[in-house]
Amino acid sequence: MSTTTKATYLKAESSNTKEHTPPNIYAIGESLIDILFSDNDSVSAKPGGSMLNACISLGRLGHQVHFLTEFGNDKAGDRIASFLNDNCVNSEYSIRHEKRKTALALAWLNKAGNASYSFYQDLPDEAPEIKLPDFKPGDIFLFGSSYSIRQRNRNNIGKLLNTAGKAGATIIYDPNIRPSKIQDTIETRNQIFEMIDKADIVKGSDEDFTYIYQNNNLLEILRHLEKQKPLFFLTSGKNGVEVIYQGVITHHTIPNIIPVSTIGAGDNFNVGIIHALISKHITKPYNQETLSAMAEDGIKLAAEVCLRTENYIARR
Repeated sequence: MSTTTKATYLKAESSNTKEHTPPNIYAIGESLIDILFSDNDSVSAKPGGSMLNACISLGRLGHQVHFLTEFGNDKAGDRIASFLNDNCVNSEYSIRHEKRKTALALAWLNKAGNASYSFYQDLPDEAPEIKLPDFKPGDIFLFGSSYSIRQRNRNNIGKLLNTAGKAGATIIYDPNIRPSKIQDTIETRNQIFEMIDKADIVKGSDEDFTYIYQNNNLLEILRHLEKQKPLFFLTSGKNGVEVIYQGVITHHTIPNIIPVSTIGAGDNFNVGIIHALISKHITKPYNQETLSAMAEDGIKLAAEVCLRTENYIARR
């Protein structure tokens, strides 16, 4: 089933009434400087990282977003700190490491706008203990990528998941697997399965689920997802998006575009899901109308970012 959306992208609606307090969004992940290359020439250098990309777009949409992250106390780190502040992203939970360098990601874009990566990191071997947010019912916790399955971060991620779950926050997980950044082991996949089980919503690409299930047959992967508890969004590039919820699968087409860069597409699909949840006041149990709203908002924002060299939506 394909659908269209009439959603428009303005700032998130605000309310001055005491009855409605906008939810807080909390995200945890790495911060780095993304250096993009095309045809062996440098294109741009911007703050990046999957969760940072999402937080910037959420801030530009006017949502109350808090970013839990780590980066160095150097000039690159200064750039990240000012960029978060300029885009209304609260970084009170973030940590800057003395005598450490901020991470770099070198991304080489091919003609289709897809990237291959090299990563350079200088984080401490042991993760610092983070300050836990005061989650409230209706808040949203977004996490994922290789940061969430690194051994050093396991304790912090576990505490956040338990605290968010007990508080009644909506937990959104994006595996966003980069094979070059993880150890390909059964233990790694078991960690991912545990996180899927604790999430309310999971968004992943066909490549993510091919890795997780060690299977490149989409129909068989969909059968696996049908049996699981969370709401799933499975993105397959130009082939569209599958939404899987309570044993029902629906298909959504995507616009025909010529992408400049696909680096931030998945990150901003997550933003679309969150924007729909908040702006349309979507809660469980989901129905076909609300599922379509989340999918189509995700598709719209992902498509917008694919037409940019930045990994976040334009300022509103």
